[in-house]
Amino acid sequence: MVVIGSSTDSSSPFGKRLAANDRKTRDKAVKALGRWISSKKEFTHLELMKLWKGLFYCVWLSDKPIIQQQLSETLSSLILRVPRESVMDFIATFWETICAEWYGIDRLRLDKYYFLLRRFMSYSFRMLKENNWELETIEEFSNVMINGPLNATNKTVPDGIRFHLIEIYLEELEKVVDVTQSGEVPTAHILQPMFHLLGKTINGKVFKMVAEEVFQEILRKTAAGEGEDSDFEDDADLTVFSKNEDEDEDEEDADEEMADNEEDEEDEDEEESKAMAEMEKEMDMDEDAEEQSATFDYDLMGIKERLAAIVSDEETVEQNRRKVDVLYKAYQDFCPLEDDDSDAEAEAESEDEK
Repeated sequence: MVVIGSSTDSSSPFGKRLAANDRKTRDKAVKALGRWISSKKEFTHLELMKLWKGLFYCVWLSDKPIIQQQLSETLSSLILRVPRESVMDFIATFWETICAEWYGIDRLRLDKYYFLLRRFMSYSFRMLKENNWELETIEEFSNVMINGPLNATNKTVPDGIRFHLIEIYLEELEKVVDVTQSGEVPTAHILQPMFHLLGKTINGKVFKMVAEEVFQEILRKTAAGEGEDSDFEDDADLTVFSKNEDEDEDEEDADEEMADNEEDEEDEDEEESKAMAEMEKEMDMDEDAEEQSATFDYDLMGIKERLAAIVSDEETVEQNRRKVDVLYKAYQDFCPLEDDDSDAEAEAESEDEK
């Protein structure tokens, strides 16, 4: 059980007010927080940890669904207001706080925290977009995720968080990127945390989910966008991921954690319903987003090269190597033209040298 009082000790001027039992006090603190973050040049790790703990309990105390979603949107959007030199620390301490507090969240509150994770990922991708998808910024962000919630071996990271992030990773990325410009986005670099999980996880369920929800899904979307048959699994033996894996007790606990946690909700009045509809529109949760994702231009060649690197890496978990090779061959079969073109260019250069 979470002890609300434990969050009130904060070096920032918002700790007590963010965790206050009175909603008006919390709302005022959240509004003032945005201005404070924008004006502050530097943050210590302790400051950020205490700040996020206060924000965690602020979400904990939020009641109606519309209020919860608005609060998650507001808190996540703070990523865009934090100075560039502090934004990675801001993101890292969020995940550190969430992982530390996760097992104290009761089932009735899990849904609103899942929504918070989704919005936080969305604004993290928006931050990368605002930085023009710079490779240095993407690498910093990838390192934060690899050292935090998407670390393959850290047993203190709840699998429920890993599973949720794997499930929403492509979806939230596609919502942020204009589909007509997706070919210019270095998607293979942005997927680095997923490559890390493929090569390093010893959890068969995590591996299977990454393979299916991320890398197979990219091929399905690409195939659908090009009007090809999406049953490419017949040509590449991807059924290997459907085989039963030995699962430890932690995985069984994760299954329970991912169970349906929907709480009974009171009927919303007309004003709240309109606000909910408007928020869904702003977050692109409509059918247009799904239609755009079908033609999203992923860097298949870049992904294929990184899969090949995992297969040849001596540090790759041995039980994963053959399965990653299956994925690699699926990508190789899917983009043969690029291979043929590169081979033709190589032969032409060789002839010129002669």
